[in-house]
Amino acid sequence: MFDKFFSSDATEALVDAVQAIRWPDGVDIFLVALIIYQVIRLVKGTRSGQVLIGLCILGATNYLANRFQLLTLSFLISYFISNLFLVLVVLFSTDIRRGLARAGRFTFSKTNSNILEAVNEVVRASFFMAEKRTGALIAFERHVSLGEYVEAGARLQSVVSDRLLLAIFNTQAPLHDGAVIIQDGKLAAAGCFLPLLPSEDHVSQFFGTRHRAAIGLSRESDAIIVVVSEERGLVSLVRDGDVEVMMGAGMLRDRLLTHMGLDTAKTKKTTGRK
Repeated sequence: MFDKFFSSDATEALVDAVQAIRWPDGVDIFLVALIIYQVIRLVKGTRSGQVLIGLCILGATNYLANRFQLLTLSFLISYFISNLFLVLVVLFSTDIRRGLARAGRFTFSKTNSNILEAVNEVVRASFFMAEKRTGALIAFERHVSLGEYVEAGARLQSVVSDRLLLAIFNTQAPLHDGAVIIQDGKLAAAGCFLPLLPSEDHVSQFFGTRHRAAIGLSRESDAIIVVVSEERGLVSLVRDGDVEVMMGAGMLRDRLLTHMGLDTAKTKKTTGRK
């Protein structure tokens, strides 16, 4: 068997096939692989990912039904597959919207000085609130607009300061339950309600409402969200559906600056950090 596989004829056929590949074919294969990778990355850890696995199982079942001539089952699956495009649009509407928003993001940079100052104020306020066991939810807008959430909240358009953040998230304040959204280094709005992660999502059982809201927003956009847990007194950073606990103010600051596209080495020199 292996002798036939490694015969001279088979080797020559393989060499001819490789030589027949043009550079547009290579680009074509690369783009298809990139699209598949992005789709997998987009639905990983979401309900849509589970649906995608279910569709793969459905395809395998359809093959077996046709192979063993299970006529009724084959008819039902064929009818479902004929309407598959509409089904996919309904099931993956959230992920499609999020993917298109990320694909159309702009790449121009924000005002570095405003963002740097906002990051410093958020870091100070976050760890102070964590020490006092005060919950907080602070979202940094990046390339995908968070305008719809800003419009639904209380518009502020003010300079970011630790004292203002502490006042907003004071448990006696009327806006403390919502999120704060920072746009272009400015505190755009407070009391914003973010898209909550569905309770049936497999990660929701480990987190409270604030973390679920942060994960939900990070899956809808490319925002960076800082979460302060009042139960555990921990500060976490949420990005692309992943939650990372911050072990100190320096770690949070470096992560925020990196994700916001700022050079941490240069900003350390600017602010006098050693």
